[in-house]
Amino acid sequence: MTDHVYEREGAVYAPTEWAGSPWSRRYQHGGPVNALFALAAEEAASEAGLRVVRLTVDLFRPVPQVPLCLRWRFVRRGRRIANLEAALFRPDDDEPISRASAVLLRPTRDLESSWGHAPAPAPELEAAEPVEFMPAAMRDSFPPGFHWSIEVRMASDEHGPAAWITTPLDLLPGQPMTPLQRCAAVADLTFGLSGRSLLRQRIVDVDAWRVPMINTDTTIYWERPPVGSWFGFRHALLTDHEGIGLAEVDLADTEGRLGRSLQAMLANADR
Repeated sequence: MTDHVYEREGAVYAPTEWAGSPWSRRYQHGGPVNALFALAAEEAASEAGLRVVRLTVDLFRPVPQVPLCLRWRFVRRGRRIANLEAALFRPDDDEPISRASAVLLRPTRDLESSWGHAPAPAPELEAAEPVEFMPAAMRDSFPPGFHWSIEVRMASDEHGPAAWITTPLDLLPGQPMTPLQRCAAVADLTFGLSGRSLLRQRIVDVDAWRVPMINTDTTIYWERPPVGSWFGFRHALLTDHEGIGLAEVDLADTEGRLGRSLQAMLANADR
């Protein structure tokens, strides 16, 4: 396997095996899709001279493991605020497979903060214990893909469980993911990793395989530009009712609190 997720020709992104999903060789993992939309948001932010503050990705249907065209446009572009929409299409079809929206804002340089009330960030990365995200014994049961690249460390303190997560993959050949792209990619694990943190610390007693849940979207808020390649998840919310749920984590990087990631979930039971 290569060390990058996509190969690009113009606006078309051809997935490598690293873009794959654990559920089928036919589909892409949500993490690489998030990274593509983060790339679009950064391109727009650079053009407008603004900062990416929010990214929402809607997964209409499974994203196929085929070359896809990434298109984006400004819905509104002002001096201080801009709104972006982006979508993935088959090159020969105008029906979107997945879409995203983003909010871009202009920072005020050297303006002191007014508010500082926020949950505690994850414990320091160095204090977290490396764990296998996907044990080697399970690999033969699932197709290869993005999930094989995930590295995880877990920790707990007086504020509860937390986890750190990264992927070493480049987005394109010789082009590492930016911190924002990498953060968006691993935020696809908002539900999966926060749930695993709760189970590992035995804070909840749940049969996670009884009715598997899938996320239908991801929304990420960045309070400031992310740095580095590791991102901390501090569990904030995980609940469901009648097969519909919400997952939420507070995000951190090695410099401290960073923002928040949220997902809506749906029971994936055969009914």
